[in-house]
Amino acid sequence: ALQRSHFRPAFDNKISSKHIAQSKAISNHTPAAMKRHPAISSLLITPRSILLLLATSIYIIVIGTQFKLAKIISTHHDRSSLGGAGRTLLSSSPLHHANSNNDPQPNNPVSKCNPSDTSEQQIASLAASIAQKWNLTAPTASSLLISQFHKPFDYDPQRDFFHFHHLYKSGGTSMSDLMDKTIGLPHLHGEYYEGILPGSYRSGDLNHAEALKDIQSRLEHGATLESLPYKGAYAHTGLRPVYGPEGTKTGQFYRKYFPNKRLRAVTMLRDPVDFRASNHAMIMCGLNHEVEVFNRDRVARGLERICTPEEGLNISALIDVKIEGILQKCQEEKQHPEKQIKARQSQCALQKSGVDTLEQCRSPSHLLNHVQYQKHYRSMFHGVMGRYHRKQPFGGTAYGRMGYGYTPVELTKGYSVQAVEEYTLKDLGGLDLTISGEGEGGRPEPDFLWFGITERMVESVVLFYYTFRVRPVKKVPKARVQDCRPTSWWTEQDKAIVKEREPADYALWRAANAIMDVRMEKLKMEVKAKLNAGETKESLFYVDWDQLEEIVITF
Repeated sequence: ALQRSHFRPAFDNKISSKHIAQSKAISNHTPAAMKRHPAISSLLITPRSILLLLATSIYIIVIGTQFKLAKIISTHHDRSSLGGAGRTLLSSSPLHHANSNNDPQPNNPVSKCNPSDTSEQQIASLAASIAQKWNLTAPTASSLLISQFHKPFDYDPQRDFFHFHHLYKSGGTSMSDLMDKTIGLPHLHGEYYEGILPGSYRSGDLNHAEALKDIQSRLEHGATLESLPYKGAYAHTGLRPVYGPEGTKTGQFYRKYFPNKRLRAVTMLRDPVDFRASNHAMIMCGLNHEVEVFNRDRVARGLERICTPEEGLNISALIDVKIEGILQKCQEEKQHPEKQIKARQSQCALQKSGVDTLEQCRSPSHLLNHVQYQKHYRSMFHGVMGRYHRKQPFGGTAYGRMGYGYTPVELTKGYSVQAVEEYTLKDLGGLDLTISGEGEGGRPEPDFLWFGITERMVESVVLFYYTFRVRPVKKVPKARVQDCRPTSWWTEQDKAIVKEREPADYALWRAANAIMDVRMEKLKMEVKAKLNAGETKESLFYVDWDQLEEIVITF
């Protein structure tokens, strides 16, 4: 303590070479020795030396008191309270904020994780367990999941406008229907709901002209931009980035007509193999139709439906049938030139010349070895956030039935599995509000308010009701669900190739699942705390008690 004391420099400056020589000649420090060497006596008994001794004594007393208090606290600590460790975790949370004129903050009470029922030690333990469960290797994974526990459910229907960008074959059609029946109410007429912006399509791009027509009609009848009733929109059209050189048309549209709204993003994602299998079967090759026709014929002949090669399903043979049908249509079109489709005529010409135009459709292994995989199926989650990691440029998410022509993210500067995990936990998790298409310091992009995972649809829907504070519907819509899952004819080897080839998509998917785990745990904590505080199941109308019971969560 004496050596580290801030008195040391002044003390040393007073020691002359004579004092040093005299001190070396002294073998002990008895009072007699001090009398024989007055220089040393004056050196030790001075106002500075007295202050030094007093400071040292006080320092020792303080340290001793802290150790004593630490022992008392560790013995009597109340686990239900937020202690010093809890405050440290909260204060060091990596949640970043950035405000702009287009990012008004909600003024409604927000729902936060109740620390009175769950200690910070329990939260930290849960976060570490979830990170391990999903094999997250980013060094910051656990701390970011802890921050997710403390992130509020802060949807404000008066201030927020959300855009649901759902990738093809991710389950977005069903969720669009659910939005109509909850947030969209009241139902106006046909496919129109007051809360959903016209021009939204459950299986199509956003029609900006249709949206503008309705906006202008309302303005002409006395509405103002502030009083427009829309709460959200849905489409295959991407929203992000709103700012910067790659800013989307949809982003510019919303900024112009909803200037006082806080724009927020909503999305869906799916297991990377299932996602590719579904796109392959239902978009690239139309196999779902061929399999359905094949099975209808079997049932008509008194046979059971089959879905796997082991049961006798031959996908390549069904492609032969499909090609025969295409050639037949080309022949029919020749008799009616006005009905000809140029793309189909070109395909028929190639097929007749000996080219197998649907080779990539004959099996998953054919797809995996085909140029069409490289063209369409690399880094298919690019559209989820607009990029995979912070050093990757935004862009390329506005349109397109598939991830067309994306550069594999594994080839981009700054890529690593850990970088994708961390970025997903921050961006998809809504923790970093400084992310901008304009670059560092730019206006913040819309944050992610909610996302769903197709394989976890029950939990996704439960969190949807809870996030948006809407009453659950009696029956959740289920659109385009196939009797034979597209993965039915994918072998384990096929799936393993995708897992090896697409580490970035799997990193994003694992991180998303970890976020959903945290949000489900957080929901349970909050609901339990509310019930303990006197609320009832009836007052918590936005909790889907039936679906929670279905996944064995009871209170």
